[in-house]
Amino acid sequence: MALIPHRRVGRLTSVTAAAAAALPLLVTAPGTAHAADSATCPANGRTYVTNAAGELLQYTMANPLTGSTFSAYQKVGTGWGAYGKVLAGPDGQFYAFKSDGTYYAHRTESGTWDVAPKRVSTALGWLSNAADREQATVDRSGWLWVADNLGQLYAYRYDASIDGLRSLRVLDKGWDRYNLITAGDSGVLYGRATDGRLYRSRYDLASQRWIERHVLVGSAGWGNFKTITAGGGDTVVAVQTSGAAVYYRYDENTGAWPVLAKQVAASGWQNFPNVTSKPDNCSLVANHTPTATPLEREKYTPNVVMQASDGKLELAYTDNIGHVVHGRTDPADINGAQWTVISGLENAFTGRPSLAEHTDGRVVVTAHSTSGSVWQRDQAAKSSTDWAAWRDLAGAMQQHAVTAKTPSGLLVQFAADANGVPWYRLENVPNNNFMGWMPLSGTGFTGSFTALTVRDGIQLFGRKADGTLSTALFKEDGTLSAWTPLGTQAIVGTPSVVVYPGYRIGVFATDANGNVVTTAQSAEGGAYGTWQTVAGITAQGSPSAVISPLTGLTEIVVRGTDGTVYNTGETTQGSGVWRAWRQVTSEASATEPTAFTYTSPTGSTWAYTFRTSDNQTRIYDAQQTSSLSAMRAAADAPDFQGTKLPAPPAK
Repeated sequence: MALIPHRRVGRLTSVTAAAAAALPLLVTAPGTAHAADSATCPANGRTYVTNAAGELLQYTMANPLTGSTFSAYQKVGTGWGAYGKVLAGPDGQFYAFKSDGTYYAHRTESGTWDVAPKRVSTALGWLSNAADREQATVDRSGWLWVADNLGQLYAYRYDASIDGLRSLRVLDKGWDRYNLITAGDSGVLYGRATDGRLYRSRYDLASQRWIERHVLVGSAGWGNFKTITAGGGDTVVAVQTSGAAVYYRYDENTGAWPVLAKQVAASGWQNFPNVTSKPDNCSLVANHTPTATPLEREKYTPNVVMQASDGKLELAYTDNIGHVVHGRTDPADINGAQWTVISGLENAFTGRPSLAEHTDGRVVVTAHSTSGSVWQRDQAAKSSTDWAAWRDLAGAMQQHAVTAKTPSGLLVQFAADANGVPWYRLENVPNNNFMGWMPLSGTGFTGSFTALTVRDGIQLFGRKADGTLSTALFKEDGTLSAWTPLGTQAIVGTPSVVVYPGYRIGVFATDANGNVVTTAQSAEGGAYGTWQTVAGITAQGSPSAVISPLTGLTEIVVRGTDGTVYNTGETTQGSGVWRAWRQVTSEASATEPTAFTYTSPTGSTWAYTFRTSDNQTRIYDAQQTSSLSAMRAAADAPDFQGTKLPAPPAK
């Protein structure tokens, strides 16, 4: 577990100079009818405060759903003045922070302390500082949320088995936009911006999705409060600078505030160093965890190939019974491939996996389980034969994830959910973990996305339900351009894309009749031309295209209806005129072929790979040479040399 250090940067204070009597402006839909409240609240919700004497006081609210005046306090503890920040958790838990770290305590329902405050981590002591006390909160599920001064959002919780804190990775960035956060329910976070506006976000821990982010729910005036604390069920206690405490409740069903600034304490609350509501006083009714649709195992999915920075060729595929199989070979001796089944019995995987590489040279395998969860496994170290443990990235995705790399080197994954909505998750920094899944614009996508690194980001291609393709540019800051249709041509399967000099893109696909079709841009960022047919073959599955390093010609391979692989290429560079299709070998392919470029000791070349019906991998290398390329580029097709890779392990 990596616990975050404190790094101070300037942060605006939470209290403005506005008049204490001013009330926030709320984003509401007053009077909207709905069948039931969004929250349920048992009687006698609790809010805790510390006073100048260091006593911990408990105030009780008889009716937390509508808000009622706090009862007289009950003293429940002493010695709490030693802590700069105190937070109540669910089920009697408490977190407290001093300069030397994080403390944990527990109070039983009978009113006794079975766990006195004890230090459980040397981290997070900076939360005791006056300028940083509003950057932590505990939600109804017991997660301690912390926004550090770099804007990174973490979640922690006490684990009795280690008597310490466990941490989730960085779940989001950009939370330095807020000078206060408080948890409205499980995974529901309110953030107060420096302009006094209030925003609401929801993170679903089961799917690891940000269901909503930074939704405005209060348009102004929330900076007038000294502090704000939430008690679950979207209930909020806010302390005015005058000392009065007022009560709010937000209804997520209507987007309205059915309880508005109801005074629940008349005065004196501005003097309490800590005010913290029990986060399970109330709870939201709706379950926002998306349902994952079980996926069928796919048979004979294509190989994926990548040349790593150490020069090795990395291969991966999912076999017919759900294993993820990885292979590695030296281009100088392709026949020396070493295969490893890198998945066990815990999960069955399906579809084509994805290969990528961290900037430190570690290979990354991403695969999709039949339960809908996306899983990732990293190479233990560059060039190592060992692998780190599988990491469950959840997602509840319907379509297989693809991994790409931004121009700056951050890995990013893309997938579509059951509604065809695209989602992405990005590394927070290179060589690190992925943050939560975040939605992108668009809907109705089917099949895996194709992702291509370009000058300013990652170009995405997605197939819609009617078979047409659309494309959009994703940038590292999470923005996405408008989706642009590539005409009315309908395709099946997954398109193959190539990028020409100047970042001009060409697209290759198969239509429903088995025709190989293609379109391309005339300039970077420009419109795509009319779709053209590369005539002469009826394809079985999707094509795969590369630009030959030997000739600069675009080459295509595809499986024909007889199950063998065929090749064509341009007659001259950029001509859009194609050689006659030629059968490369009579050996049958059980998978779609995958074309790839690579560098060997003899130079750069290209090849394609497929698997036979018994899952034996073949690689066919183009045999053109740079000295011959000039005279052969005009018309001649490349010769190929086939290699039978060693059989994968039986497991």
